[in-house]
Amino acid sequence: MKKTLIVLTIIAFATTSLFASGEKETSIQEGLTFSNWSGSEESSKEIFKWMIDSFNEDQSSENQVVQINWPWGDTESQLALRAQGKEQYDIAQIDIRMLPALASAGVLADLSDIFGESFFSDNFAPGSISVGNYNGVQYGVPWTVAPMGMIVNPQILKDSGVDFDIVTIADFEKAMEMVKNNHPANNDSDAGNDILPFAAMTKDGGTCAPDFMVWLWTFGASVFDENGNCVLDSEEAIETINWFKSLSDKGYIQGAMGRGDARTLYKEGRVAFYNDALLAKGAITNEAFGSIETYAKPQVNPVLNEGDTPKASGWGHLLVIIDRSPKKVEAKAFIEHLISEDVALKYFDEIGMLPSKKSVLNSNEVKNDYWSNSWTPILDGGRLAETAGQNYSAYNSIIVENLQAVLSGSKTSEKAAADMVSRIENL
Repeated sequence: MKKTLIVLTIIAFATTSLFASGEKETSIQEGLTFSNWSGSEESSKEIFKWMIDSFNEDQSSENQVVQINWPWGDTESQLALRAQGKEQYDIAQIDIRMLPALASAGVLADLSDIFGESFFSDNFAPGSISVGNYNGVQYGVPWTVAPMGMIVNPQILKDSGVDFDIVTIADFEKAMEMVKNNHPANNDSDAGNDILPFAAMTKDGGTCAPDFMVWLWTFGASVFDENGNCVLDSEEAIETINWFKSLSDKGYIQGAMGRGDARTLYKEGRVAFYNDALLAKGAITNEAFGSIETYAKPQVNPVLNEGDTPKASGWGHLLVIIDRSPKKVEAKAFIEHLISEDVALKYFDEIGMLPSKKSVLNSNEVKNDYWSNSWTPILDGGRLAETAGQNYSAYNSIIVENLQAVLSGSKTSEKAAADMVSRIENL
C-alpha cells in the first residue's frame, strides 16, 4: 500500500478565533500578514516586534507587515483553516514537521519560482535546504535550522581510555565498550553512579522514532521507498534493528529512556553519548564540571563507512509564502529581511537561534560561540523525518512499539519489521 498524505481535515477541531488573544478576526485590507507563534512568547516577543518594525520603517503603508500570533500547537490547523477563507494571508513561520501536510493541502507556494533556483544552493547548507523541500518542491526558506546532533562527554571518554575520534559505527561501538568496561565508576560497586555509554531514546514515539530513523539512514535503510511503500522489512532495516538490539544486549543503552531522562543523566555526568538539539545547552549545563567544552561536545553522528555523509534528524523553523497571497514579491522582501545578517545575528545574540544562511554562519559572532559553531558541520546531514505529516504520531508509535518488543525479547527483528510494515500500510 502506498504511503498517502490526506489533505488536512482539521476545520472541525480548529479554534473559533484566528488570534491567540481570542479577539475577533478582522480582514486586513492592506499590508502583509506574518503568521507566527514566537511573536507571542515572552522570550521572543520583543525581538519579533523589532524585526517587523525595522522592516516597516522603509515600507509604504500597503506593504507594512502585521503579525498574527497563534500558539505553536494551533499553527498547522489554523493555516489550513485560513486557506479556506478570504482573509489576508501572506507569510508564515512553520515547524519543519508541519511542511508535508500543508504542502499536500495546497497551502504553500513554490519558492523556487519566487526566489530563483540558485538562491537556495547559494545561501544554505544541503541539509537546511532539504527540510524545506517536499516531493521535490522547495516550499520553505530555512530560518533557524539545527538538526539533532550527537553530544559527547569528552571527560568520560578520556577517563575510559578512548583516545580516538568517533567517525564510524565501529569507532562508536568500541568507545561504548570502553566506557562500559573501563570507566572507573563502572568498576566501583560502591560508587552508585554507573556511566551509561549511550542514552538512546527508547521510550516514546516522538523522540525514539525520529532518532531511530537516523540509524536506519546510516545503515542505508528507510521507512518508505520513492513510491511511498513502507520498506521497514528490507535487509538494511533488519540489520539496523539487530544492531540496536545488540546495543541493549551489551548494556550500552537502556529501556524506557526519554529525552528528559537523558538530559538529566547527562547533566549529572553519567552519560557518554546522547542525541539532542542545539537548545539542549540550557538543560545540560552543570557549572560544577567547569566550562561546557570540557563535558559537552556536539558533533555529527557516526557513519557506517568512512567517507559516508553523517545523517541527522531535522529540527527547525521555516519561512513560507502562502500560495494564494497576491503579494508574493513583497513577501519575498520581508523574508530576505528576516534572514539578513543584521537581523539574524540579533536573533542569535538575544535568543540563541542559529542563523541559516552560510554567510551568517561564517560570521565571527557565530564562529566565536563554541556551542553554536559546533552545530555547523551537522547541518549538511539534516533531513526531515520520513514519518512527518498527517500520520506522524501513528507511524512513530508503530515503530517504537515494535522496537521495544525487540529490545524486550518478545519479538525477533524480522517479526517486528513485518509487523511495522503491515500496520503502517494499513493506516
